[in-house]
Amino acid sequence: MYSFVLLSIYAALAEVGAVELVREGTPTATVVVPENPAPIATYAADELVYFVKKSTGASLEIQSEPLDETLAGPAVYVGATQAARNAGINPDQLASEETVLKTIDGNLYIVGNDGPGDPLGYGNVHSGTLWGVYKVLEKQLGVRWLWPGTLGEYVPAARDVEIEAVDETFRPRFDVRNQRPGLGRQGFALGHERLSFSPEHAARYGRDQTVFLRRHRMGRSAESHRAQRSFGSGHSFHNWWEEYGEQHPQWFQLLPNGERGPADPKRPHKCSMCVSNPELHAKIVELWQQERQKRPGQVLNIDISENDDSARCVCPRCVAWDGPRPELSELPAGLERSFDPVQAGTRYARFAKSVHELASAIDPDVKVIFYAYINYFWAPDPPLQLNQNIVIEFVPWFRWAGWFPRTDAEHAWIKQQWMGWQRAGVSAHYRPNWFLDGYTMPLVYMHQFGDAFQFYARNGMTGTDFDSLQGQWATQGPNLYLLSRIHVRPEQPVDDLLKEYYQAFGPAAAAVQDYFDYWEKYAVENSPRAAEAIRSRSNGLFRRYAYYARVADELYPPEIFTQAKEKLQGALAAARESDDPVYADRVRFLQQGLTHAEQCVATAAVVNAAETTMAEKKAAITKLIQVRRSLEHTNIANMDRAAIIETDSWKEIEGLLDP
Repeated sequence: MYSFVLLSIYAALAEVGAVELVREGTPTATVVVPENPAPIATYAADELVYFVKKSTGASLEIQSEPLDETLAGPAVYVGATQAARNAGINPDQLASEETVLKTIDGNLYIVGNDGPGDPLGYGNVHSGTLWGVYKVLEKQLGVRWLWPGTLGEYVPAARDVEIEAVDETFRPRFDVRNQRPGLGRQGFALGHERLSFSPEHAARYGRDQTVFLRRHRMGRSAESHRAQRSFGSGHSFHNWWEEYGEQHPQWFQLLPNGERGPADPKRPHKCSMCVSNPELHAKIVELWQQERQKRPGQVLNIDISENDDSARCVCPRCVAWDGPRPELSELPAGLERSFDPVQAGTRYARFAKSVHELASAIDPDVKVIFYAYINYFWAPDPPLQLNQNIVIEFVPWFRWAGWFPRTDAEHAWIKQQWMGWQRAGVSAHYRPNWFLDGYTMPLVYMHQFGDAFQFYARNGMTGTDFDSLQGQWATQGPNLYLLSRIHVRPEQPVDDLLKEYYQAFGPAAAAVQDYFDYWEKYAVENSPRAAEAIRSRSNGLFRRYAYYARVADELYPPEIFTQAKEKLQGALAAARESDDPVYADRVRFLQQGLTHAEQCVATAAVVNAAETTMAEKKAAITKLIQVRRSLEHTNIANMDRAAIIETDSWKEIEGLLDP
């Protein structure tokens, strides 16, 4: 009798196109994978089964083709199954990262153009099937991923799971979606492992974060320029002075003293190029042609991103390539570095255009890529026109001001530069350094960041590359959730996306939102003071984020934590009203992050003070290490990244870490 009822239900669902996976906590469907599935398809099927079970308690069975017998109920065909081909879905005809979601005759097909490779690798692993599974989990089960690890998995409980009728083909909105993961163990390698993760927790955290990023669809299409680069990568001329400087000094910057080459002989990798020199253009194209000969049949683009410093060439030809010289008064206060010593945006646009003209005569489809950065970040002079095969990576970079949260004038000016590049006709990727900032502090600026991201998305943004993910999940959670989620839903109102984050705290949602609103208001009101404090304590150095531990005690004095702790205590009381302990656990996660931040401030107050003794400083560092060891299993923070900031900020750190 029970089987007859189930078969009747299946028939009724098939008529309306829905597919039932679970009814009253009992599995009613089977997951089917290809006979020889790509690793992505296997991983996607496992993810589907895992979250359905976490939601309902029901374990869906996974079977491989060919099936031994006809299934009694509906199937979810995951990957390039023969069943999908028989149903008219050909995965071989799908573009990179493209996905088909389709219900046919009571079954669900999740099919992508899947390639070989590690499902958790970035590379160019075609991941369409995995993206389809995540879309089903989000839309049909309401799953969200707040931060790395199981506590960050928000999975609403359900007794029934029914997939509504669907017929959809889609790709990710952006061809590159990247957050540089910040998993290099620099803190460990520098001998400061006591301040970092222990090795076993570094490995666990790294995997948890990698899983989190994939769930938010971080990756790239095979057609993206990042998948096709040849000559150059990032800062492209690092070794050129050593290789070509003696024979061809004319390819390198002319300094005000009349000499060619690096301003600091100890840092030749910082030497900028004489980008107006046609010999340089010809050499770049020559090297590109050599690479093409080594890799016939491959699409090879050209990266001409300048070295990691300002453009400094003052030769008459380069200066003549610049646009009209603006006055510093035209810049919002604090953004002067984008002018130092020249304003070179038009110069570098001409450089890219010249290289592209030479290369496109050989390959009309070639792309030329470069960073729009520091003092060549300015949009080019309006008469100059480029084209879509010139790709800029938009890198706003300033000494102290201009970081989030920024003034309205700064925010508007940076948008103006984006629109200026768009008017010039380029393709534009967003490649900021903003998320390096803030150390372990509760520095949140989600609304202003969301406004900027959505502005770029509405105005031609084709990809992203965020440098880098500091991983302060418990103190900067809304920032980091929004950063990941907005890549998937860039058109969604920011407050709607943030609501997803807060609702994962159940009855404490409103209190948690109030807590982070408190910190956002504090950050906005104190942004000018933060810029000035960092300027005054950085000794003229430019990496604002790297010295944040020098100013943490000034920017976040002990009294500012009192009200924040009270707000979280109220959130914990609200969370305990639920029978589900996970809500209280998530509030405790935020409390642990605040405890860690507060200890970092207490340590900074001692280490930064001139009058404290080495013994007192060592004791403060020891206490910080103890707190980290007690919390490193929680995923509240990437302890390695915190250790790197402390290493840069506290030059006496070696002595302080001595036993």
